[in-house]
Amino acid sequence: MASILVVDDDRGARGSLSALSRALGHETMEAEDAEQGLNLCSRTSVDVVLLDLHLPGRSGLEALPDYLNLAGHPGVIMLTGLADIPTAVSAMRAGASDFLEKPIQLETLERSLTRLLAGRSVLKERDRLRGEVARLCAGPMLGRSRMILQVSQTIDRVAATPRTTVLIIGESGVGKELVARSVHERSARSSGPFVALNCAALAEGMLEAELFGYEGGAFTGALPKGKEGLIAAAEGGSLFLDEIGELPLDLQAKLLRVLQERTYRRIGAPSDRRMDVRILASTNRDLEQMITQGRFREDLFYRLNVMSIRVPALRERPEDIPLLAEHFVAQFRVELGRGPLRIAPGAMQRILAWRWPGNVRELRNAMERAVLMCDGEELRPEHVFPSGDHPVTQGSVEPDGDRSLRAMERRLISRVLEEVQGNRSEAARILGVNRATLYNKLKAYELS
Repeated sequence: MASILVVDDDRGARGSLSALSRALGHETMEAEDAEQGLNLCSRTSVDVVLLDLHLPGRSGLEALPDYLNLAGHPGVIMLTGLADIPTAVSAMRAGASDFLEKPIQLETLERSLTRLLAGRSVLKERDRLRGEVARLCAGPMLGRSRMILQVSQTIDRVAATPRTTVLIIGESGVGKELVARSVHERSARSSGPFVALNCAALAEGMLEAELFGYEGGAFTGALPKGKEGLIAAAEGGSLFLDEIGELPLDLQAKLLRVLQERTYRRIGAPSDRRMDVRILASTNRDLEQMITQGRFREDLFYRLNVMSIRVPALRERPEDIPLLAEHFVAQFRVELGRGPLRIAPGAMQRILAWRWPGNVRELRNAMERAVLMCDGEELRPEHVFPSGDHPVTQGSVEPDGDRSLRAMERRLISRVLEEVQGNRSEAARILGVNRATLYNKLKAYELS
């Protein structure tokens, strides 16, 4: 049942339309001109307006935008006693849902109202889902597990300090940048910029220029006017250095000076600049092991590790997997304009059995693919795992028995490379890393 307003200056036509609407099971109100109708709509909720084209004072076409902009955004069906194709086209372009010629038959009105109300139902469901997704995403990390609650508490604690350096540790795909953004957004620096740099995404020669900026003519190819770096861009806010373990040793020394002195120098500049920036860094590497190998500075590690936040792998918090899966399905339903979707029990069993080596990023990609592949209202196992993979159980061990993070990462990269027949760009996309990072890992793990 819908609430319908009939706006027509002809009392007989108005009464007839109201009777037809009530016969279809809807509540009706009546108004004899555009202004009276708008006043009624300001006092009560209206789903549909049957708006006559020819009204005393303002015409229906002139009043149409005001009806469409009402708080409840009612659908509007334009009415006319004379067929007028140009006017009908103008009304539809202005946002009317339909254009009907009087006298209107019950079947005609029913068809028009059914189409309009079905569309409004879809829009209301979409808005509801968007609100649900926004609510679920309001926290820094989606989940109810003890480990995620601890992460959230640590974020609150460190966000209360405006300058403390933070090191975020975790495997690829666990949401380290999300944690960094949450620290920024919950801090007193939230009104300032949040600037992110992936230290593995740029060639070594470009990193320093990107980070510190440079003077005009400082090197071959430099812009004549010079360029501000990301430290300057983050002034008053936060700078997030993702994959800090990929930073070359010479830049590690310069970053250490930045953290100690709170100053930096653009390439080619004669003097230092002061900065007001919080540094947030993340890594999926074992920095302490890299220190013993001479690949990461110990003094920089302790300067970055003033406060550390470890983000757990998805397999460490299996109780959060159903919530995350349902969340991503709801999210992609909204984005793709899909109807109701549920995860079949068999599919959820396989989702829970899989170890998710790519963590939340892999789960998100799997749910997006499943929603795209599903034509019905239920996501089945073949939608989530189209290649026919048989998920291993949470407690299983790889054949060689080595369960170290390094060994597991090596096996994952090797398996993905086999699946894509050595296509490194495709492998990087599936693994959720950039090509530079993949090349570095191939070299480190001696994989061809």
